[in-house]
Amino acid sequence: MKKKFKAKKKIKFKKYAYIITFIIIIFLTIMYIDKINFINSNQEFIYDTLNSSNHYSYDNKSNDNLLMNIYSYINKNVFNSPTYFLKTQLNFENNNKTDKNTESVDFLYVEHNLPQVYIYNSHQGETYSYKYLEEYNIIPNVLMASNMLKDKLENLNINTLVENNDIVEYMNENNLNHSESYIASRHFLESTINKYKSIELFIDLHRDAASHQATYTTIDGKDYAKVLFVIGLEYSTYEKNLSVANELNNIIINKYPTLTRGIMKKEGYGVNGVYNQDLSSNVILIEVGGNENNIDEINNTLDLLSEVIGEYLNEKEKKQ
Repeated sequence: MKKKFKAKKKIKFKKYAYIITFIIIIFLTIMYIDKINFINSNQEFIYDTLNSSNHYSYDNKSNDNLLMNIYSYINKNVFNSPTYFLKTQLNFENNNKTDKNTESVDFLYVEHNLPQVYIYNSHQGETYSYKYLEEYNIIPNVLMASNMLKDKLENLNINTLVENNDIVEYMNENNLNHSESYIASRHFLESTINKYKSIELFIDLHRDAASHQATYTTIDGKDYAKVLFVIGLEYSTYEKNLSVANELNNIIINKYPTLTRGIMKKEGYGVNGVYNQDLSSNVILIEVGGNENNIDEINNTLDLLSEVIGEYLNEKEKKQ
């Protein structure tokens, strides 16, 4: 009797297993079809991209669909988690089960994938135009642009780090006001300089407050946001930083002359005049577009800017 009971129990378990598997397959198929249908315009593509990458934006839009919430949780915490990527793509297993910090991941990154570019935002909250994204509660900003540039650079095999720590929170914790933003970003920049000796270019990415007319151009029928390099003159080694900005700007002029607004040199009353560029001759400040540029224009510009940075780093390597 016992054997017969066990057999029935086993058959019943198998039946439930088949049912659960079938439900999962149907669920994933529905989600896949839904995702294909969702991306049917450029605006929706941008939303989908931003929503699926938590480093692009902090989207607080609620979703009452239980299946969508389950799917988003699995996608974010399993398939897009750092540990899943490390295990499946790099065959890396963290043997220290009690250590919940990221030191082991940083160690792996430094040892096998040395970063060449570091991007940060002294004014992390600077936003772009978000008229058609309002309904999604998405406000594109310079931090989002930094991570977009990182992805484009890594597609060119240029290993890149982005400062995703909350600089505003750091300022609040240390009683710093907006005019002292560069003190806050200096903390993270200095730490990165000391930690990663392989970095060849440090980019403080901003957006300007100029009019759309001043920050907009078209190239071959596509819309772009113009770039502007800013170099402070109130430190003794500024000529080295200026040289880096000149090299990058000259590449842009040769390839896409209307994309650049040139190089602005800053000193005197009412300006910072240093912009942390005294820490390294490879620290530059780039204004990518302005507050009236939309994310399409920014995205197009970052495509070209990533190519320019790639060419600059290649030329630099040839000279060494």
